[in-house]
Amino acid sequence: MSDQKSPVNFLYLGGDKCGSTWIWHILNQHPDVALATAKEIFYFDRFYDKGPDWYRRQFPDETNATRIGEICHDYLYSEVALQRVAHDLPQDSRFLVTVRDPVSRCVSHWKYLRKIGRTTASFEDALHQQPQIIEHSLFGKHVQNAMRHLGKDRVHVLDFGQLRSDPHGFGRAMSEALGIRFMDTLSYDDRILEAQAARSPMLVGLLRNSGWAVRRLGLPGVVSKVKSSSLVSKILFTSDAGSNPAAPKAQTLEDLQNRFGPDQALLANILVSKGTG
Repeated sequence: MSDQKSPVNFLYLGGDKCGSTWIWHILNQHPDVALATAKEIFYFDRFYDKGPDWYRRQFPDETNATRIGEICHDYLYSEVALQRVAHDLPQDSRFLVTVRDPVSRCVSHWKYLRKIGRTTASFEDALHQQPQIIEHSLFGKHVQNAMRHLGKDRVHVLDFGQLRSDPHGFGRAMSEALGIRFMDTLSYDDRILEAQAARSPMLVGLLRNSGWAVRRLGLPGVVSKVKSSSLVSKILFTSDAGSNPAAPKAQTLEDLQNRFGPDQALLANILVSKGTG
């Protein structure tokens, strides 16, 4: 993309389990924003070999939008993706990161992994078997790295807690970060449900793997439509409380809170130095 100016000038970098689906839902309604045809193209980390023309085809051909971009919660955790973004996107680009309480994010991540059939383990066992659960909650580390690659002034940090308690205020902060109008009429009060339980984790895992093959064929929009289908969700998942796993142990949660202390202090210092703390 370096030999021809990219039309893309904003990305949601991460984190995962931090409101990316809600952000996608809201920005899809905004007249100043043009999103990719699917949430999560994964171009800069998984499909960069498809080339810049392939990536451009994932966006509207003609638009008068102020911001054109993609919502992809994995870029924050990929060193090579951040390097590619820094190289390919124009200097006026803006990048969004949402942070949340690291322990609650870990729990949400674990529930999601159970939902998609990646683990059947308890929370305590999953922490050892799936190191990304903890790694993806190290917001200080990852925000600092994103700013190092992309520039402190271009990376805008939003608070998931505000999304939960004051979605209109979160929408206003997001609009300011992107340099677009705040539209008070958008459906900010819509709630995106947390991970449900899979009726058949094996089937969900199989469909998920098939989804990656469909993405590689250049059809991420198909995957997005299937994932957002209420009928598919009803077939694959259940909200039956009897399907819920045992809750994490209180001591485990306390130990995690202590473990994240230094990284949370780093994040606080970053936000103070940026003037948003």
